[in-house]
Amino acid sequence: MVVGVGIFLVAALSLLVATHSLLLSHPLYISRKDIMSSAAAARGRAAATRMAAASKSRPRVKRSSTSAGKSTSKKQKTANEDASSLSWYHFFTKGDEEYDLYMAEEWGFEKRSDRDLFEKLSLEGAQAGLSWKTILTKREAYRRTFHNFDVDKCTNMKSSDITKILETEGSGPEIIVRHKGKIESVINNAKMIQKMRKEELKESGQTFGEFLWSFVDDKPILNSWKSLTDMASKTEESEAMRKALKKRGFRFVGPTTCYSMMQACGFVIDHPVNSNEWNEAKKLLEKRPGGYQKR
Repeated sequence: MVVGVGIFLVAALSLLVATHSLLLSHPLYISRKDIMSSAAAARGRAAATRMAAASKSRPRVKRSSTSAGKSTSKKQKTANEDASSLSWYHFFTKGDEEYDLYMAEEWGFEKRSDRDLFEKLSLEGAQAGLSWKTILTKREAYRRTFHNFDVDKCTNMKSSDITKILETEGSGPEIIVRHKGKIESVINNAKMIQKMRKEELKESGQTFGEFLWSFVDDKPILNSWKSLTDMASKTEESEAMRKALKKRGFRFVGPTTCYSMMQACGFVIDHPVNSNEWNEAKKLLEKRPGGYQKR
C-alpha cells in the first residue's frame, strides 16, 4: 500500500516537472522578468514618439548661407570702420581721455615761448626711464611744485625746497616723481637759461625759445614716416641741441629727451605719413608764414 502511494507521488511529480518545462519552452510564455523588460521598452518607445511629434510641430528657422555671409560681412565692415576711425596713437593711449586729448590738441603743435619750452624740456627730462603717461598725469603737480615753470622763480629755489619735495608723503597724480637728480636739474636748467639771457641771448637779441628753434632753422620739419617703427628717437638736430645745451651746463637733456621735446612742440611733425593728423598738419604748414621743411 505504501509502495503504491510512493509510486503514485513520484509519477505525479514527474508530470508536474514535465508540464513546467513545456510551458517554459512554449513561444507564448512570458516570464515576470520579460514582462518588466517589455514594459520598460514600451515606455521608451512612447517617450521617443512624443519627442518626435514635438520636433515636427516646432517651427524651424531656415538660415541661408547667403544671409549668414551678409551678416558676417556687415560685422566685418563695422569693425573695419571702427578701426579706421581710431587715431594712429590709439594703440599706446589705449583710449585714455587725458592722453588722447594731449595727443589731439597739444602734441606736434608749435610752442615758442620760453616758459612753454622750459616746461616741456623739464617734463621730458622727468620722463627719462618712465612713460609719458606717468608724467602727464602728474603735470599739474609739477606746475605747482615749480611755480608754473617761471624761470626766475625756479632759479630762486633753495636746497631746502628740494628736501621738502623729496620728503613729501603720498603718491599718485598729486605728487611729482621724487628723483633728486631730476628735481635738481629743473632748478639748474632755470639758472642756465637765466645766465644765457644775461649773456649770449642779450647780445644776439634772441629769446631762449628762439635759440632752440634755430636748430631747425626756425622751420618745422614735416617727416614722412611710413610706420612707427620708422620713426626716429633722435636726429642730427636733436644731437646738436643736446651738445649745445650740455656745453651751457644743462642737465637731463640727452638727444632723445631733446627730440621728444621737439616732437611735442612742433619742431618736427612725426605723425605717420598720410594719417589724418599728418594731412591736417601739412595743411597748416602750407599756410605758415616762413614755410616749413619736408623730408
